[in-house]
Amino acid sequence: MAQSNEGVDMFLFFDEWSRCIGSKYQKDRLYRYGKFEGCSNQWKDIRIAMNAKIGKTPAEAEALLQTTYYRKTVGSDLSNSPTAGVIWELKEKPGW
Repeated sequence: MAQSNEGVDMFLFFDEWSRCIGSKYQKDRLYRYGKFEGCSNQWKDIRIAMNAKIGKTPAEAEALLQTTYYRKTVGSDLSNSPTAGVIWELKEKPGW
């Protein structure tokens, strides 16, 4: 039986999904774009994270996690942010 992979943070993907389906986020999307977001990308991320968590080596799990919507769009890399360079300037070295 496969061991669970402790390197996969399931809470991150559940947090992103719950943020997406939340009323404040959906109200903001309706105001800005005139439609609700289906949050299917975040749900797919949960499925990918579950697959990475169960039965994968840490290297395979990390490769799977790199394919998630979260890692491709924002993740921990601020240069992927849709507001970087538009609303705020991206610093070479953060000041914090």
